[in-house]
Amino acid sequence: MYSDRSDITVQSEGKPAIERGLFDAIPDAIYLIDPVTSNILDCNLHAYEDLYLTREQVLNHSVLSLQMDVRGLPAWTEIADVIRQNRVYRFQGHHRRADGSSLPVEVNTEAVVYQGREWFISVARDISKRHSGSLNGQDWSVLYDLADGVWDWHVSDDSLYFSPNLKRFLGYGPDEMEPVLSTWKDNVHPDDLPIVFGALEEHLTGRRSQFVATYRLRNRNGFYLWVEDHGVVTDFLPSGEPARVVGFINDVTDYKTIEVTLQKEAERDSLTGLFNRRRGMELLIETFNKTVKRQPNAKVELSLLVIDLDFFKRINDRYGHLEGDEVLRITGSLILKSLPDDAVAFRWGGEEFLVALPGTALAEARERAENIRQAFVNQEWQPGIEGECVTVSIGIAHYPEEATHLLELIAAADKAVYLAKRLGRNRVESHI
Repeated sequence: MYSDRSDITVQSEGKPAIERGLFDAIPDAIYLIDPVTSNILDCNLHAYEDLYLTREQVLNHSVLSLQMDVRGLPAWTEIADVIRQNRVYRFQGHHRRADGSSLPVEVNTEAVVYQGREWFISVARDISKRHSGSLNGQDWSVLYDLADGVWDWHVSDDSLYFSPNLKRFLGYGPDEMEPVLSTWKDNVHPDDLPIVFGALEEHLTGRRSQFVATYRLRNRNGFYLWVEDHGVVTDFLPSGEPARVVGFINDVTDYKTIEVTLQKEAERDSLTGLFNRRRGMELLIETFNKTVKRQPNAKVELSLLVIDLDFFKRINDRYGHLEGDEVLRITGSLILKSLPDDAVAFRWGGEEFLVALPGTALAEARERAENIRQAFVNQEWQPGIEGECVTVSIGIAHYPEEATHLLELIAAADKAVYLAKRLGRNRVESHI
């Protein structure tokens, strides 16, 4: 919602159009903001003194560089649209100071139009000394300090209170986020919903002493943040049914990112990006067992490829191990690009790789193997080994024609790749 303010004047030709003395006497920080870029166009004395900056330094900043809780231009663009729709938009966040510290502020912003141009005027108030409010007479101040967000759910009508810091954590202002259960539910990652509501149901029915779940929660930008959520029933109906559940969340995104990275490193070969032998064999056994246990009337088949780099030792000896490592990295990429999503590909050892193709007939497996072989022929290799022809030999075995057990299938594919090498390398072979 716009205000058409003819009394608003702005800085022009480097001179303040508003009487500077009166402007600086206002006890709160005042910012004039470009709605499109979020650049700071003007500010008063309290604005730059609160940030331990000079006025000129503040004018080199934007909302994105000063406001620690607004991340990225897409987030600012969405917030700007909300500002335009409201008479005054209120937001609680943290301003970044020159010494690296943060200043908690409550910001009220209004969109105004002057001389045909749109402006945002923001009033930022220091709330560092403001005590956290109470909720239904209870003191939440300690919980607010310890958690990234607090929530309070009334089960009977599904009303759900979100604390200001929880809203800020997700990129919303204190007057946004409809206080109902569906608001929270709609922001939980779809894959995590069964886990979250399963844990909540177990607590509500008394099978768990508290609600605990780690899951992904969508923020304003559409990105998912990992949170750890704890809650407990605090009030019951006379019938004994839960009436109220109170809880808090903490941001564990960094921890989960490290965990995923470590898990990936534990499962992946560092050079090729394919699964390592340990994880690859686990997935191969799992895939083989699923194939064998399908319904009796269903067509059951699985193809296995053994891929071997031709003359790889010669590449290492002639060009060095660094160039050899680069060949392995490219090998992993070329293999993955030629496979369907349900394939299992891993480094078997050295320059040898295994690929399982569930539900794949021998003719289709041969076609995919040929695509892989041709990809190596067409590849433009790095300058260090340019002119070298890096090729692969590929052996194929098929279940159930050639084997009824996994180890037999691997042995059959291994024999096929040695046949390809004996016949001149750079070819695809099978025994059927």
